[in-house]
Amino acid sequence: MKKILNLPNILTLARIALSPVFFVLFLIGERRVGLLIFLIVAITDVVDGWIARSSKQVTKFGATWDPMADKFMVALALLVILLAADFPLWGLLILTRDIISLAGSLLVFSKYNTHWKPNIFGKLTTFLQVITIFVYMLGAEFVVYGVDYKIIVLYLTIALSFIAAITYASRGIKIITKKKVF
Repeated sequence: MKKILNLPNILTLARIALSPVFFVLFLIGERRVGLLIFLIVAITDVVDGWIARSSKQVTKFGATWDPMADKFMVALALLVILLAADFPLWGLLILTRDIISLAGSLLVFSKYNTHWKPNIFGKLTTFLQVITIFVYMLGAEFVVYGVDYKIIVLYLTIALSFIAAITYASRGIKIITKKKVF
């Protein structure tokens, strides 16, 4: 139990616990506080991974739950900006990577009893998802010289999400065909 309750895992659990908090705050009109909580939650994603790797506190629990906490955070944030901000429904395409990654996680866990390791495209997708969500949570106009930068960020996030999904699907196909690559 002591090995599970290290600082990185506590931060992961805090991210899971705080995600509904920013969701509710944003929905009840406390957008500034909700946005602040969202930023804290997003920062814990970077910090927990860095601490785990740099202090050699990587655990199977953290490797499994950290990506789930990210997906939970992103899903709740997307739902709240869909409900309470001007986020377009088609913008949910940024979840493409998450859907493929979850399927891959289930596949790897069921077949090899281990976790699905993220790649650079997956990490960049999460980063861009957070930026996209933050921009939409702000609710400010980002139009300069007639260019809506919120939409550009959203398109970039969707494009990277598809690239990450393709790399994860390719890895999943290799795993299914018994070429153990993860």
